[in-house]
Amino acid sequence: MPGNTSDLKSLRATKYTSSLRRAGAVERLRGSGFRAGLHLLDLLERARGRRHPLLPPRRYRRFIGNGDFLEVGREITGYMRDELGMSPSHDVLDAGCGAGRIAVPLTGVLTEGSYLGFDIVPHAIEWCSSAITSRYPNFRFEHVDIRQEIYNPEGTLSASGFRFPADDAAFDIAALVGLISHLLPEEMDNYLAESARVLRPGGQCFATAYLVDDKVAENISRGNTAFSFTHDHGDYYVHSEDEPTYAIAYRLEHIQAVAARYGLRMRREPQLGTWGISIERPASMDLLVLERV
Repeated sequence: MPGNTSDLKSLRATKYTSSLRRAGAVERLRGSGFRAGLHLLDLLERARGRRHPLLPPRRYRRFIGNGDFLEVGREITGYMRDELGMSPSHDVLDAGCGAGRIAVPLTGVLTEGSYLGFDIVPHAIEWCSSAITSRYPNFRFEHVDIRQEIYNPEGTLSASGFRFPADDAAFDIAALVGLISHLLPEEMDNYLAESARVLRPGGQCFATAYLVDDKVAENISRGNTAFSFTHDHGDYYVHSEDEPTYAIAYRLEHIQAVAARYGLRMRREPQLGTWGISIERPASMDLLVLERV
């Protein structure tokens, strides 16, 4: 979550769990120590009998975000069920699935439908395939080698030209949770286009984002938001010009205009989080539901 310099430094530590192919000896040593510490915490948790069978190791969920991994996943899944009408027979695509934060609670919901998750972090996908697909064959995971400066800096694909690994009109729900906030405008445009392509008519794109209206824009300019976006690019704001994909906030009307080009319309007013109206943390993101017409 964007906030201050220490937050950005903390997130950079995720590189120790994603790509070390070009790391020097010192960085590899730091990475080894970092992973060893996380492994020790996992062992202590297991010894105390507190480990859920589908809870990934800490080194795999380190980059997912703040909050309790299982509880946040249950909250998101509950929203999808209650507000989107998700049923056991639905087919769900999870773009940027990470280590399965949504997939884990969905295993108890999608008993007749299917799930496809993809992500740029290979070890997260490997873990999900091993732990989840082995138990739930209707859940599939794919690694996509998209270049991203923090999570996958050596990737070979571009997010702005990437095609989702899915057929046209194959899904009832496309989830973009914690993803738009890491996509630059051309990339966000492509992900909305691809979401529209894979959704059936009447299907829904469910996304979390940092949405900016005039009130939030004023709060940003005054420093009255929980997360800081100090660089205004008109349609969007970034937290860091050095690493812009660390955190991006979008003007709501811009997302609406992009979505409309691909046959997606807002099904309801966004459910606003707390990040843009208060400096208190932890703070929540905004929830956006777009329907395929």
